[in-house]
Amino acid sequence: MRTDTRLALLLSTLTGGLWGCHSPAIPAHIPTELRSPFVGYKSATYARDAMWLCKPGLPESVCQRDLTATEVHPDGTRTVVPQEPAKDPPVDCFYIYPTVDLSLTPANHTDFSDLHLMQRTVLAQAARFGEVCAVYAPLYRQVSIGTYFAREQRREQFLATAYSDVLDAFLHYMGQYNRGRKVVLVGHSQGADMISRLLRQIFDNDATMRERLLLALPIGGPVEVPKGQLSGGSFAHIPLCSRPGEIGCVVAFRSYRAGGDTSKAIFPPPAGHEPACVNPVESSSSEPRRLSRAYFPVDERTRKQLQGIEGITTPFVLFRSHYNAECMTGPTGYRYLGVSSAQGPDAKQVEPVDLNDKRLNRSFGTHVLDMQFAQGDLIELIGKRLGSVAP
Repeated sequence: MRTDTRLALLLSTLTGGLWGCHSPAIPAHIPTELRSPFVGYKSATYARDAMWLCKPGLPESVCQRDLTATEVHPDGTRTVVPQEPAKDPPVDCFYIYPTVDLSLTPANHTDFSDLHLMQRTVLAQAARFGEVCAVYAPLYRQVSIGTYFAREQRREQFLATAYSDVLDAFLHYMGQYNRGRKVVLVGHSQGADMISRLLRQIFDNDATMRERLLLALPIGGPVEVPKGQLSGGSFAHIPLCSRPGEIGCVVAFRSYRAGGDTSKAIFPPPAGHEPACVNPVESSSSEPRRLSRAYFPVDERTRKQLQGIEGITTPFVLFRSHYNAECMTGPTGYRYLGVSSAQGPDAKQVEPVDLNDKRLNRSFGTHVLDMQFAQGDLIELIGKRLGSVAP
């Protein structure tokens, strides 16, 4: 593996046995007797609370942990900001976590005796969505990072197993918990791939399910469109979001330093297509927009990677309106969300992340920070659409 790739993978720590090795496979296809919206579907696997990291009413849910953040202001002062979860959110968020298994051996992750990495990632990426929705986050037999370096046919076999879990968990959610509510689909990296597969199989050709979809947020994954188009690539009928308040659409992007080198970027699209880029601040914008709230987890690992957080004791640090984001096109036609500091010349803040760090300027770009940079804006995208949800 190239050194730059290995370093990028190691950076994933910033965000980053229930089945057993011989468990029966979960069906990868919808049972033929079921029709959307899958009322009554019940999974033997996902009927168990142990198979969920977040779920309303779940004892010791990761999404109920302390999300208090210390806001660092431009003048260097600090304020403690408590999390304010919604008491009775009218929509659900179904979230799939990214790759946390950094094993270089191609495989599905089947050892769930230690959930620390999954819990840590869900806490950093998904728990805060509780401000606007009820969060459901299942465990699944994701593929290891080494799987992505295997031959395509073998890689797809492992990914199909991972997706079979995601499909089973989602159908169980629809059959047992949804009760007619609109849903937001959220995933990052491998999780975004899983969400994209779910969109294609369950939503894209089904008007009933498209009606249930408030938003889809497959962030940092392989989502593409024909150049200059809003649909027709990854999804035939579900468009990229392009208007304020639009529902039933997709917000997707991959982040890099603004003006950075994307010549060797991940997930290159097929000829005539381009990666999807929807600005999470305002989907109709083609200009730079200020990201509202960037949240970074504060723990033993990130204290070694973030700057200017000395003395912070809360689980998160918040930088409000600290970054600009703009959908940009690189010299090779690669579309991406360009992130840059919006800090003024008189600001006394220390930059929490060095955007010029070589480790953030290779093929993965700032991929491991996709969700952290835009977290406040992704939450607000949902919040702004709650008025469209019937009581």
